[in-house]
Amino acid sequence: MNECLGTTSSALKTCAGPTTLRGIDVSYYQANVDWAKVKAAGQSFAFVRVSDGIDHPDTKFAQNWPATKQAGLVRGLYQFFRPAKDVTAQVNLLVTKLEAAGGLQPGDLPPVLDLESDGGLPAATVVARAKDWIAQIEDRYGVKPIVYTAAFMSNIIGNNFSGYTLWVANYQTTCPTMPSGWTDWAFWQDSDKGKVDGVNTPVDTNFFNGSFAELEALTVPTPTPKVPSPPSVADGAEHIIAAETSWDLDGDHGATIGSSTPKDPQSAPFDPCR
Repeated sequence: MNECLGTTSSALKTCAGPTTLRGIDVSYYQANVDWAKVKAAGQSFAFVRVSDGIDHPDTKFAQNWPATKQAGLVRGLYQFFRPAKDVTAQVNLLVTKLEAAGGLQPGDLPPVLDLESDGGLPAATVVARAKDWIAQIEDRYGVKPIVYTAAFMSNIIGNNFSGYTLWVANYQTTCPTMPSGWTDWAFWQDSDKGKVDGVNTPVDTNFFNGSFAELEALTVPTPTPKVPSPPSVADGAEHIIAAETSWDLDGDHGATIGSSTPKDPQSAPFDPCR
């Protein structure tokens, strides 16, 4: 039985609210997506895979990342996290691929930690390494990542990620079962066999639990320009600050991250819940 399928257990289930939006998530398995048709089909958002760990960069990410934005979709990216692989190398791959494709921009959703494998490691090690990934992404982009996971990971993750926005996977059910630590979800992947115009293969379909304004509220904000305070003059001073003193009225909006683009190797299949 697919571990992402619905369950009749007594675990907490949380149904959608009165307002929802629809979206999809894709990887190279969906080949070439016609994003304009996806948008016209009523989809509001899309998540695209950047890699499966470090060994399999997604060969369609560079194409999908700008195309989703051009089509008018709220976009996000996810990385299938491999706890047994080097955490920093996974983060660096995500950053390199993302920056080469145009970077994380205002209006984009925060990066997603796809946490559905323990890599054969003890639970405490998985949690520590997942937290390391999150900390590095937060430090790099100044946003709190979204966590994608499912109830079958509860014995591994405990309550360690409850402070992060949840994207839950649970199929063939009317209300998804919550992983431990959460009582509500923002995104719900409800099927891996959906049919959406613009996608020629079965595709993962998703709900967002809220309005478009609430979806936008989760995105990366537009940075506020830093306006310097005027220089002060000491009390009783008999001189005026020289006119040639200049101010940078544009402020420092943050450094541009440089990167190079490694050649994509052929991606490989990964866990069935994706």
